[in-house]
Amino acid sequence: MSLNKLVGGDCGGNNSLVQLSSIVSRDASLSKPVSQADIFVNEFMSQNSQGPQTFNMNTLLNNIPKVNSIQYNPDQSQAVASSIPTCLMPSLNTQSNLPWSPGPSTSYMPQTMRRPFFMSNTPQTYTQLPSNIQIEYLDENEIHNVDVKAKAQEYVESVKDDEHAYNEFMSFMKKISAGELNFTESAPGEQKTKDEILDEMSEKYKDEWAKLSDVSDFWSSEEANGIAKEYTFTEGNVMLENKSALEIGKEKLKMGDIPGAVLCFEAAVQQIPDSAEAWFLLGTTQAENEQDPAAITALKKSLEIDPRQLEAYITLAAAYTNENMPKFAYTSLLDWLKASPKYSDLCPQDIDPKKLDLKSLENHVKSLYLRAAQINPTQIDPDVQNALGVVFNISQEYDKAVDCFKTALSVKDDDPRLWNRLGATLANSDRSEEAVEAYHNALHLEPGFIRARYNVGITCMNLGAHREAAEHFLVALNQQFKSKSLHADTVSVDTSSSTIWTTLRMVCSFMGEHEVAKFVDERNLTELNKFFGMN
Repeated sequence: MSLNKLVGGDCGGNNSLVQLSSIVSRDASLSKPVSQADIFVNEFMSQNSQGPQTFNMNTLLNNIPKVNSIQYNPDQSQAVASSIPTCLMPSLNTQSNLPWSPGPSTSYMPQTMRRPFFMSNTPQTYTQLPSNIQIEYLDENEIHNVDVKAKAQEYVESVKDDEHAYNEFMSFMKKISAGELNFTESAPGEQKTKDEILDEMSEKYKDEWAKLSDVSDFWSSEEANGIAKEYTFTEGNVMLENKSALEIGKEKLKMGDIPGAVLCFEAAVQQIPDSAEAWFLLGTTQAENEQDPAAITALKKSLEIDPRQLEAYITLAAAYTNENMPKFAYTSLLDWLKASPKYSDLCPQDIDPKKLDLKSLENHVKSLYLRAAQINPTQIDPDVQNALGVVFNISQEYDKAVDCFKTALSVKDDDPRLWNRLGATLANSDRSEEAVEAYHNALHLEPGFIRARYNVGITCMNLGAHREAAEHFLVALNQQFKSKSLHADTVSVDTSSSTIWTTLRMVCSFMGEHEVAKFVDERNLTELNKFFGMN
C-alpha cells in the first residue's frame, strides 16, 4: 500500500499528517483541562507549520530500484479473449454488416448465435504497481524501513489508555519531523544488490502473479463458457427401467426421433457408465438436438473411456465451434490427428499446443491438415476435408470451408451432418438460397435432425420469410415435445430448446403478432400450432 497520501502534499496543500494534527489541535482547544497530550500537540504544531521536510516519500520511491521484470501484457489477454464467430450454424443478420452475417435483412436481429467476451479494446496499464510492490517488500526485518501508518497504529493500539496513546503517537510524529528516524539506510551487514532485491521480489510475488494469470485463464475455460464437468441427466426418465435402452435409442435415431433417442441414451449411460459407445451416441445425438453444451460433456466422457473414437473428435470440435470456443476446437482437431493411425506422425513432438496463442494455434492446425490432405492427392479423405472445413469456418474463410465440405460430400453424400455444416457455411457466406438446399438434403436423410430444421428457420428469417421460419421452429419444438411420453411426470418436464423458443419469440415480434408472442412466453404449443395451422 502506498504511503504517499499519508505524508505527501496534495496539490500544494497540507498533507494528511498536518491535517490530522490540525484536527487534534482544534479539538483540544474545546476542552477545559489541558492534558499532557494537548501540550504535545501544541508543541508539534508550533514547530511544524509546514509538512515534514526531512522525510520525503517521493525521494524514497525514486531511490528504490524499479522492477522491470514484472510487466502487464495486454496483447496476451486480448488474444485469449478474442471473439470467434459461430460458424457451423447460420448467424442472424444485423444492420451492422458484420463479416459473419449471412445476408441482408430489414430487421435488426441480435447475435444470439454467439457468446462474445466483453472486454475493453484499450489496453490497461498499471504504472503504480511496481512502486506498491517495493513498499510492501521494504519492512524492518529486511531493510529497516518503517511503515509510518502501521507503526502509528501499533503505538495507538498497544495501550488502552487514550491519553497515553496520544502522547506516544505525537512523540512518534515529532521524531519523524526531527529526522530522528532513518528511512533510507540499511543496517550494517544487510546491504543488498539491485539484482538480489529483484530476485527476492520476483520469488516473493510469483504466487500473486500466478493468481492474476489464473483469473485471465478462467474466462477462456470450459466452466466460464457453461460446459459442465458432469453430465446433467433428465429427471423422471422411464427408460431407466428398460435394459434395452441402448438398442431402443438406436431405433429411435433411425426413425428420426432425436429427443426420444437422447432419453434412451441417457438411460443407457446410467445403466452402463463405462460404455464409450453409449456416451458417444448421447453426445452426437445431443448435438443434433441443438444442445451443444450437453453434447460436449458426453463426448468428452466417451473419449476418456476410449480415445480411439475418431468421429467423436470432429463432432466435439464442431460443438466447441458452435459454442464460440475456438481454442478447444483446435485442440480437439489436433487430438484427432494424434489418434489417427494414418496421420499421427504429422504431429511434431517439440511443439506444445497449450503454449501457443490463438492465431499461432490456428496456423499450426491448418498447416497439419493441409499436409494430411496432400499425403495422397488422388484419394479424398472426407474426415480430413470435414476438419479443414471446421478450421476455415473458425477463421471466417467461408469460401474455402464450402470447398472442403463439398469435397467431403463428393465421396460421402449420405452424411446429414456434412450437409448441415455445408448449409451453415453457405448461410454465413451470404448464400442463403444455396444453404436452404443443403439443409433440405440433410433433412431428407434424417427428417428428425432438429439442428438442421432450426438452421432452415434461421435462413428463412434472414431471407425475410418470417412465417416460414416460425413454422420450421414449431416443427422442431413439436419433435422435442414428443419425448414427453418417456417421462414419468409429463406435465412438469420440458426438454425443449430454449434457443428455439427465444428465436420463435423474435419471429413473432417481427411479424407483428404480439398476441401470439404471449403463447411463446407461456410455451403453449397447442395454441401456437392452431395459429400457424400445424398438424
